[in-house]
Amino acid sequence: MLAFFQNMTVGKWIVVVCATLFCFVTIIFLRDLLTKKKEEPKPVSPEESEKAKLEPVLLGSLQKTHQLEDVINQKITSMKLDLMAERLRITSTAEVLKNLAVEKHFPETLYQIYFETRAFPKKSPEAQETDLEWHRQAGITDLSVEPIVAEDGILIRFTLQEHQYLLTAIHHRFARTYFVELTLKDTDDVKLLVARVKANESTGREILEKAVIEMRSGDWIDDLASCRLLMDKRKTEVQLLAEHREVETLKSRFILNQAIRKK
Repeated sequence: MLAFFQNMTVGKWIVVVCATLFCFVTIIFLRDLLTKKKEEPKPVSPEESEKAKLEPVLLGSLQKTHQLEDVINQKITSMKLDLMAERLRITSTAEVLKNLAVEKHFPETLYQIYFETRAFPKKSPEAQETDLEWHRQAGITDLSVEPIVAEDGILIRFTLQEHQYLLTAIHHRFARTYFVELTLKDTDDVKLLVARVKANESTGREILEKAVIEMRSGDWIDDLASCRLLMDKRKTEVQLLAEHREVETLKSRFILNQAIRKK
């Protein structure tokens, strides 16, 4: 090795140095070339280019869709809550009105008005006058009764506590089921109360079933409630009168002689 360096001339040293520099430059060049190839992006196809352009639009649309979906879901939830609240309010109102009608015996009152007046047009003037006096005791005046055309029923017009009303009584029969639908209206033909009553067909007086179908609140409730009270008062007076007559009959038939002869 020492002999090799001793034999090296200046020219040989220049050649060695140049060769070394060339190798060094070549290595740097190759390294830079490889680095640039790694950094250069791969060629993009037209489909991928279009997809890249559409992706921001699609992302924006999806975002808007999700926002709209959230808004719609919130509105649906709000609507459900409002519907539940409205249903609860209506249900409570219906129960209150039904309980009031049942408590005040409104279906029975309408049926009694119908039952006691249905034969009114067929009676003689004297009997009609007697009936009018009977109805006046319950607060009913200006009574008129007429059949309903094309219906199995009657229309009753009357005045109650100085207010005019219309009562329609329609007979319904389905197979073995029979009931009377009673509808009370005001002079503007507004339904105030609709009730269905199933009575004993043999006697007509005994009510077997009753149901309140529709009801509207208003001042008419006081009128019908007063009619019910007057009907009950009239019934009590009739019963007391009948009992008094029985007492008078017994009194006339069984006499206790209080006169005692002196011994």
